[in-house]
Amino acid sequence: MSKLGFYQALCVVLALAAGALGAWCVTHYFAPTDTGPSLHQMVHNELELSADQADAIAGIEARYQTRRRALESEMQAANTRLAAAIDSDKAYTEEVQATIEDFHGTMGRLQRETIVFVLEMREVLTPEQQARFDATVTATLTQTGQ
Repeated sequence: MSKLGFYQALCVVLALAAGALGAWCVTHYFAPTDTGPSLHQMVHNELELSADQADAIAGIEARYQTRRRALESEMQAANTRLAAAIDSDKAYTEEVQATIEDFHGTMGRLQRETIVFVLEMREVLTPEQQARFDATVTATLTQTGQ
């Protein structure tokens, strides 16, 4: 394998690892930062949910967690296929490209599932709770890595 091929393969692996890390962060309810509580913490600890709201959100979370785990497994499987393709060919082949596209497609589905999950939770809340929820979502999505 040429040096160029090795570096291309290395770049692909690093890009997929970075993408996997980003997807993982998104799937953990917008991980907590120094700027305030995570969305999950805020919903469960600060919104004073009624018993019915808590039950509804628990169901939404359970469905999301099942789907999230399945998509994370698909991403891991794509990474395994990518490693095998790179190990086999030591080049940026059509198989490598197809595996990258599979991974990115799954990561996109995971992001969509996460957004749908957040919006489903929002529907359970009262207008006052929604305002606090929306502010947390906006702050989380627009914060910079401080």
